[in-house]
Amino acid sequence: MYSSDRGHGGASGFFGRTARAIVWLRFLIVPAWIAATFWTMTSLPSLFDADTGELGNLLPPSAESLRVERESLEEFGLPLLSHSLVVASQPGGLSPRQIAAASRYVVAVDERPPRTAAVRAVPLVNAPGLARGRPDTTLAAFLYTDPGLSTVTREATIGHFAEGLARVSGAQSVELTGAIPAGTAQTKLGNDWLPWLELATIVIVVGILVLYFRAVGVPLLGLATVAIAYLCASHALGWLGLHLGISIPQEVNPVIVALLFGTLTDYVVFFVSSYRNRLTRGEDPREAVTGVTAELLPVVLTAGLMIAGATLTLLLSGVRFLTAFGPGMSVAVLIGVAVALTFIPATLAIFGPAILWPRRPQQEEPPEARKTARGRIVGVAANHPVLTAVLCIVLLGAAASGIRDMELGNTVIVGLPQSSSPHVGYEAAARGFGPGIVGPTMVAVEGDGIASRRPQLDDLQGHLEDQPGVSAVLGPGDQRLRGRYGVVFAPSGNAARYLVVFEGDPNGAGAVSDLNRLEQRLPELLGESGLPHAETGVSGDTAIAAELDEDTRGAFMRIAPAAIVVLLLLLWWLLRSRSAPVYLVAVSALVVVAALGLTVYVFQDLLGYGQLTFFVPVAAAILLLALGSDYNVFLISRIWREAERDDLRPAIQTAGTRAGRAITVAGMILAFSFAAVALVPIRSFGELAFAMAIGLLLDTLLARTLLIPALVSLFGRGRASTAMSRRVGTRA
Repeated sequence: MYSSDRGHGGASGFFGRTARAIVWLRFLIVPAWIAATFWTMTSLPSLFDADTGELGNLLPPSAESLRVERESLEEFGLPLLSHSLVVASQPGGLSPRQIAAASRYVVAVDERPPRTAAVRAVPLVNAPGLARGRPDTTLAAFLYTDPGLSTVTREATIGHFAEGLARVSGAQSVELTGAIPAGTAQTKLGNDWLPWLELATIVIVVGILVLYFRAVGVPLLGLATVAIAYLCASHALGWLGLHLGISIPQEVNPVIVALLFGTLTDYVVFFVSSYRNRLTRGEDPREAVTGVTAELLPVVLTAGLMIAGATLTLLLSGVRFLTAFGPGMSVAVLIGVAVALTFIPATLAIFGPAILWPRRPQQEEPPEARKTARGRIVGVAANHPVLTAVLCIVLLGAAASGIRDMELGNTVIVGLPQSSSPHVGYEAAARGFGPGIVGPTMVAVEGDGIASRRPQLDDLQGHLEDQPGVSAVLGPGDQRLRGRYGVVFAPSGNAARYLVVFEGDPNGAGAVSDLNRLEQRLPELLGESGLPHAETGVSGDTAIAAELDEDTRGAFMRIAPAAIVVLLLLLWWLLRSRSAPVYLVAVSALVVVAALGLTVYVFQDLLGYGQLTFFVPVAAAILLLALGSDYNVFLISRIWREAERDDLRPAIQTAGTRAGRAITVAGMILAFSFAAVALVPIRSFGELAFAMAIGLLLDTLLARTLLIPALVSLFGRGRASTAMSRRVGTRA
């Protein structure tokens, strides 16, 4: 990738000594990694063995919506909310006989003695008053399972109930839906499609490496490196998940595949490209490996620490899903860097030039940069830096404008394929009752003796029904029995609760907006109903989605500065420059915002989804910020090295040409690796794949090719370029 006349194999310093040790221990390092891989596979559990948990695990236990749900259960003695729903329907609606048979089955299940009841069910038929004249008769049953059951047992119990309902009712369609079945379906889809994702990524990586190197050994080296790192990382994460109580979502698995395939293949490109360049200059193969390793050790180490450190800042998010996402990726990257810095050079030292078979490196002088197409493009950026920088910033700024309208939601159900059972059940429930029935909202009202104030509670129910976005409300007005104990009233008589059904997807941005307006008006509605001193609490899927939206936006404001500080410190450590880290991170941040803006335009507007999945912007931003910064290090390092022998602008043109090709290939591999994640037929993965791929392409083709050379030309080498050269050069 980049070279130094002083480099070669005989450099002194820590990295030079480390490089010679790796080459000397090559026959131990390669077998050791192979043995470690087999040991982890046979002795440690896989990430697939980890329990992903349920909907509530998206938020910390202290979340307001979860607190309200727990306190409501204690106050009333039985739950009102259910995150699982069975929907029975058929074209033309269910007949009265089918409804009666289904209702008897549900009641019989619900009346089982407590010791033998693993599931409870509450039936609901779309009566005209509830469903507002929906034409097809549909039956839904909210399911409540024993929280002490394992996830597998709970899924089997719910599935057995649905099979029985289908058998008794004779309905053509009986589907499980709700947040919990949808989460289970997402995990299963991700696991089922993971082999196809791995195969597609292998084809992409092998294809690009073969085209670039025209050699057989390089793709094999890349696959071996990725396989060792992924298997070790996957089983290490599985062990952490099962034995240390760390909840690692299995949704991280496809992202880890793309991240490891992309970054490790990039490191293979950098190692082999530099190795091949040294061979073409006539260096001894052993000395060439030593020199390349010493040269790349600080850069690759810093690059890996950037990714690991930036993703680790997700621990600050406060969103349990994201806090688990970060450590998973950090551990995987650190293991990958360890493999890259030892296994790759050791393998190169063992096989030597045979790794480039059937081509043999010939001694030749590289073409003049100004005579190549890439050299002319980089030369324009270096010689006209102000115009180039302004044009690039305007283009990226235009793309970033879409972020102003970004809406977030939890696409746990609607993001599934339309043929999946939770999605089919969601559509059936939406036709019969309205989409909100899949995840209704509970509004709890507390006050001394409030259960005896029936007229006021009935008025409040009417006011709730009149709010924008509300489809139906079940509450005290629907319980006409004289007794005040039951689902609606607490045994103490000091609390009542309502079930509010919104018109839209209960996990979507629209329902969240409706709920936010409702919560803002609750004090006013209580006053109008004659209950000015009552206290309220809100829970349910929409409340969880609202907190996810709020927490995710707040998390971004905490995580982004922390990640930027981590990157700046690591860049300063490597480059020893005041200005370069600032504009490198600034460019990466601009690329991040542009990628997210384009993602909003495509998914939220063009495809009409109206929202992005809550975790996609944060996860994509952190990954793009880290990956963009670390790969810019490779380019600027070479520019400063060339500037030791030439004026700055010719050095930019030379470095941008000779190093730029390998960097561009690496960026394309990483972009296509993340693009392959879209093969998983879940909307959130498609959004993340697009954001990552478009961001990496912008970074590779625009930022690194034009904007970074222009900024280097504008701001100069900086005071510490010589120090950096000593750090990376003489140690090589």
